[in-house]
Amino acid sequence: MPFDGIAIKALVEELNSRLLDARIDKIHQPEKDELLLTTRHPKIGTHRLLLSANARWSRMHITEARKPNPKVPPSFCMLLRKYLEGGKIKSIRQVGFERIVHIDIEALNEFREWKSKVLVCEFMGRHSNIILINPETRIILDAIKRYGSDLSSYREVLPGKEYIDPPSQNKLNPLEVDYEALVQKIWQQDNNKTLSSALFQTCTGISPFAAREICLSAGLNPNIAVEECGEYEFTTMYRRLKALLIDVSTGKTKPSILYQENRPVEFCPYLPASGTYKISDSFNTACDTFYTAKLDYLRLESMKTNLSRNIKIILDKAYKKQFFQSGDLSKAKESEQYRLWGELITAYSHQFKKGDTIAVLDDFYTGEQVNIDLDPRYTPVQNAQKYFKVYNKSRKAIKHLEALMARNQEEIDYLESILVALQQAESPAAIDEIIEELENEKYVKSQTNKRSRQARSIPRKFMSSDGLEILVGRNNRQNDLLSLKVAERSDLWLHTKNIPGTHVIVKLSKHMRSIHDVPDATLEEAALLAAHYSKAEQSEKVEVDYTFRSNVKKPGGARPGMVIYENYWTILVNPQEARIKTLLESELKEQ
Repeated sequence: MPFDGIAIKALVEELNSRLLDARIDKIHQPEKDELLLTTRHPKIGTHRLLLSANARWSRMHITEARKPNPKVPPSFCMLLRKYLEGGKIKSIRQVGFERIVHIDIEALNEFREWKSKVLVCEFMGRHSNIILINPETRIILDAIKRYGSDLSSYREVLPGKEYIDPPSQNKLNPLEVDYEALVQKIWQQDNNKTLSSALFQTCTGISPFAAREICLSAGLNPNIAVEECGEYEFTTMYRRLKALLIDVSTGKTKPSILYQENRPVEFCPYLPASGTYKISDSFNTACDTFYTAKLDYLRLESMKTNLSRNIKIILDKAYKKQFFQSGDLSKAKESEQYRLWGELITAYSHQFKKGDTIAVLDDFYTGEQVNIDLDPRYTPVQNAQKYFKVYNKSRKAIKHLEALMARNQEEIDYLESILVALQQAESPAAIDEIIEELENEKYVKSQTNKRSRQARSIPRKFMSSDGLEILVGRNNRQNDLLSLKVAERSDLWLHTKNIPGTHVIVKLSKHMRSIHDVPDATLEEAALLAAHYSKAEQSEKVEVDYTFRSNVKKPGGARPGMVIYENYWTILVNPQEARIKTLLESELKEQ
């Protein structure tokens, strides 16, 4: 859910129970719009309170995440250290039901006197801000985002200016509103609005997601038009709203994270009315889990997008090179006629003499007449030798072009395999391994000294329906590791036919000495995994080659993940089958 008034209310209740009278030990500003306050309480212990004024992810909660800090602290961070470090948190309070939180802090000033300061946290999308003010004068000491009258005609957020509350949205406070006022405000809106939309437009601090959940949990259709609603709908919705607010205000929350395809999509301090969700120990934990997973996913997608863009630029150059090389090869192969002309002139040289400009002869193979240009400066034999020379030169060019095209095709196959690995990468560690591989292959500039390496990822592990272990590589490094070191010579090896993809190994038991001993179900499941983790993932018919590991070899000087194999069989599978989902769910996660 967006960081709305309900979420803030639940967080404030929890934070007051944990951070009241806690001392602020350290203040860091890891991002330009983010603060991290390390607090210590003699009874409760140490916590890290994250405050973010990010335009998209503004929030506050206790976090377990750690971020590197800049070598030189920003000026706002230095100011907070001056006024707040060593101080005690006296209260954390929500302003009305708005997305505004005031953190009251008492700290010693330069005269060793206890003075109060207020850290104002405004969580309002692109208008989010963190402002330090003097509560006695309401004068702004500084803000994480400064702006003057050139950006806002309503207020200025600058040191020395008076702090002015953000403009009101003219909505009702759901903590204080009675039934009649709520219904009257709803009826003042467009009757075509849905019930959940009308609740969102009427009450402050309620997001569209929360409004929809309130309707669903009350047994109402959130999409019903307001004009179709009567006393029953309004009374039911009002009672559910008040019951929810009482639970949140008294700490009777049920922190939940809503998941979709194993990725968190929403979080809330109550049980969602529908969908797959997990309950957390506390709402702070739910917030931290949600935002950590969400931001990690977005960061991972950004890394994949940027790296894929660079690889595609190199790949486009390789495809252009392939196009021009194909044209040169076709042109070079046209020189075959020069050999024929040389043979014809040699065979009929007695019919011509020096000074002739053209020879009209019958083709040996087709019987058709051929007009051959002659250089009058040379004898017929010398003209034949000239054509043989052009032919021999073209034949050498063909061999050279074929070698160049083979190397270029190897590069294309390799880069395509990198794109497949990038698309399927599930963690920064996997991306880091791909970057390291590209550095070794000289495709990107080495950053080894500037970037600390993360722990190596391990291959994916699955269990077939027959109880056999199936290993799937995540990238070319793992493909080499699986095929050349992990797999026994008697294990089964699979790869999509002529399609970039991963190496798959089926660990066979000792009594399986023939391909006929491999269970059909295991073979099909391993082939499905090979097709799923390949460029042909979206296809319906994919050929997968399989053979024993003993038939797989890596040529000297070959790129990572590139192997050759012989004595293989081929199976046709459909990676769109329903059982692939069950198979993927059986993955054995890292411990």
